Amino acid sequence: MNIPQLPAEGADRARWLKIAAAAWLLLVSVLAVVNSVGLSRLSEQSQASAQDAHVQALNTRVAELEQQSAASKRQPKPVAQPDFEAARKALDERLSQVEQAQAADSRAGDLQARVGDIEARLKKAAAPAATPRRTAEAVKPKAPEPPFSVADLELRGGERFLSIAAPGVAAVRELRLLREGDAIGAWQLQVIEAHAAVFRVDGQTQRIALP
Repeated sequence: MNIPQLPAEGADRARWLKIAAAAWLLLVSVLAVVNSVGLSRLSEQSQASAQDAHVQALNTRVAELEQQSAASKRQPKPVAQPDFEAARKALDERLSQVEQAQAADSRAGDLQARVGDIEARLKKAAAPAATPRRTAEAVKPKAPEPPFSVADLELRGGERFLSIAAPGVAAVRELRLLREGDAIGAWQLQVIEAHAAVFRVDGQTQRIALP
């Protein structure tokens, strides 16, 4: 015959219910602790953020005050009333001197203009009557003909010579050599150029082409 086991099963169920209740309470306690720790951290973070913002604001204010202090130091010092009056008096005296100098220069300029006008009148009165202007231009004198002919250009000892001959002379032994500065009659050799010889005669310059 089987004996009923109901009381034992009820005891086990009660024990399991107690264990479940204890586990539930432990879980709730853990969650509460976790929430408390999280709230504490959030509070600390918010406080730290507020402190950082306050510190940043203080730093900004300090920087503005430093800029204002530097700007006030760069400003010129105020001028005292006696110094201002002395400077204005000196400026007035300087302006007065400048005006007097300008007036003196103006009078001197007027006087100089009058003197110049008088001198011009005196010169005009003392100048002789102008000679009538010539209608015909003076005829230029005809260039004189050279009393020789240019034969050749020779180079001797690094110096250039002009070989000339009298008209009608063809013999080489009768040729004459001229260097710059030499003269034959009234014709003085000035310069020996690459393609011409320049002579000075009767105050005129004559250019004779080289053969």
